[in-house]
Amino acid sequence: MDFAIALLLFTFTLVVYFSYTNNFQKQEKGELDTLITDVKALSSSLALPGYPPNWDNLTVLRIGIADDQKLNATKVRQFKQYDYKKSKGRFATPYDYVVFFVNDKGEVLNINGVCAIGYPYVNVTYNIRAAYYYQDPSDSFLMDFMNETLGADIYFDDQSNDIYGLHGFISNLSKYQLVVMEHPLMSGGDYNSYKDKLENFSSSGRLLMISGELTTSQGSSLLGAEFYKKSGQSTSDKNSTVNNTDQYLELTAGQSIVFAQAYYNENSSLASDFVQIATFNADQKNAISKWKYYNGTVYFFSDFDVSFFSGDFVQLVEDTVSGFIEGTCSNVNVTGIPQKKLVKTERYLNHKSKIVKMVVYLWE
Repeated sequence: MDFAIALLLFTFTLVVYFSYTNNFQKQEKGELDTLITDVKALSSSLALPGYPPNWDNLTVLRIGIADDQKLNATKVRQFKQYDYKKSKGRFATPYDYVVFFVNDKGEVLNINGVCAIGYPYVNVTYNIRAAYYYQDPSDSFLMDFMNETLGADIYFDDQSNDIYGLHGFISNLSKYQLVVMEHPLMSGGDYNSYKDKLENFSSSGRLLMISGELTTSQGSSLLGAEFYKKSGQSTSDKNSTVNNTDQYLELTAGQSIVFAQAYYNENSSLASDFVQIATFNADQKNAISKWKYYNGTVYFFSDFDVSFFSGDFVQLVEDTVSGFIEGTCSNVNVTGIPQKKLVKTERYLNHKSKIVKMVVYLWE
């Protein structure tokens, strides 16, 4: 009788175990089927133009980034800027996702300044050598972006440190493809010593971005332009209007910008393709400008700090830097994503007459 009871209990345990296992497997399969359905639907939506066809982040009802199987770089940038939680609602999925693009070598591509879109904790950086120099901690608005997103070398005006100060920055210029100088305020002696090296850097085909006061001397000439500080610093002196659009700097003609500090520059004979992007209202001096210096490109901003602007001005400048960068990004790191319920889909699209692969990961 003891044996029979034990056998009965053992049999009951086996039945319960296998019943539970079978139900669990069915549940797991059902969840994976749902994930697969959602990732296919998300990928299919992105491969279309979206709705309305010329949507922006205020009008979008359905997110799509391809027109006739061709990537629309503007829509890719808008998708990147769209609120992540709201985007999951647009895709009708509760799951997390990340989208990126790779070439035939498997390298993650930079599409209009975008390496990856979606889950905010998937870190992707740009494969570019960059440097950032600032003179005053109160004027260091791009430092975090340059450091965290681009992995830039950071230099600060520390007179006692030749390695990470202005001298070290200038000494290492040849290593970099992109340089941002925020309110550099170089002394007359430093300007005279480093002028040629800065011009050699730009003329070799690289990007240099300058904001604020270049030197302590008025009318200093650098990179084919002359730089000045406005004599007046009232609100009316610092108020400017956008009058020209730019491929990378997504400002709209007619927008108002009131800078925290008013500096301007003027074109000289060595600058080419000089564009007045924004001018001060009071005297039409150049508040934002862009030009070519031999093979290089230079942007000038009166300041990165603004007291009035219809948007996030610093983010706009960061997007400009990202968009200007060409080439590949670092590999997408998905090690932090739960691996048991992770699905993936791939779809081929056309970008600049080349076939690229759109990769979508979706997980619970």
